Amino acid sequence: MHKIKPGDKVAIIAPCGQIGDKSKIDSAVKYLKSIGLKPVFGKHLLKVRRYMAGTDLERAADINSAFADKSIKAVFCVRASAGGTRVLPYIDYELARTNPKPFIGFCDNTAIQLALYQKSRLISYDGFVMNFDFKNGSLNSLIKDNLEKLLNKELFEIKSGKTLQKGSAEGTLICSNLTVITRMAGTPYFPDLKNKILLLEEVNEPVYKIDLMLQQLKQQKNFDKLKGVIFGQFTGVKSDKEDGTVNDSLRDFLYGTKLPAIYDFNFGHTTARHVLPLGAKVALNADKATLKILKY
Repeated sequence: MHKIKPGDKVAIIAPCGQIGDKSKIDSAVKYLKSIGLKPVFGKHLLKVRRYMAGTDLERAADINSAFADKSIKAVFCVRASAGGTRVLPYIDYELARTNPKPFIGFCDNTAIQLALYQKSRLISYDGFVMNFDFKNGSLNSLIKDNLEKLLNKELFEIKSGKTLQKGSAEGTLICSNLTVITRMAGTPYFPDLKNKILLLEEVNEPVYKIDLMLQQLKQQKNFDKLKGVIFGQFTGVKSDKEDGTVNDSLRDFLYGTKLPAIYDFNFGHTTARHVLPLGAKVALNADKATLKILKY
């Protein structure tokens, strides 16, 4: 993966939810220009079809066009919302493999990022999305710092979270919203868990659903070959008394394993979060609650 330099063209696309009006991303576009990038808008960026930005084929066409255009050096998603899994069968994964460039998004965009890693070994930058992160007109300083480090291809270490299960490990980072990754189970796009460090976050779900989704992940192929687990932020969680807590669900997920694990890591549906290279080689130290980016 190359550095993104001032003067580089970057694609602006809506592969999931619709925005309909370009003014919704004015602040984000201004920011990209301020760091020297030249935004190129996808053909179907402003399309509206139900909750999505056009049909599945139109949204996939903008993804494929961005990878086909050699002058485009990175791809930015404007919104997440929903619809990402619908475009997966229409992406040209060989095109992405032979023309690698960062695919930058968050939440539902992660379905596309996971598929691009599984099928093309493409490294994506997960944790920034234009509409959501500029909803108050400016970008949080932590997101800005991490994003610009990734664009510059810097290696860095993060100290965040608390020890849940001691140990340390190296592996390939796979990060996702919990609902998004479980929605992909049983499809050809679900990531192979072997030798992975798995980072999960969730928003606005009841504890019992979080518990069941975690157990579904635990039953996937090669879970026993996972290297470590990071639990990010579980925001807006709803719970009945009999559900227990999110931490109860996390501990049940780890039961019977010796996986190094931390929780309360700063990644999720919060104003401030880390932006991370999905598919990169990383080192997790659960004793010290650190995540070190080794190579991408």
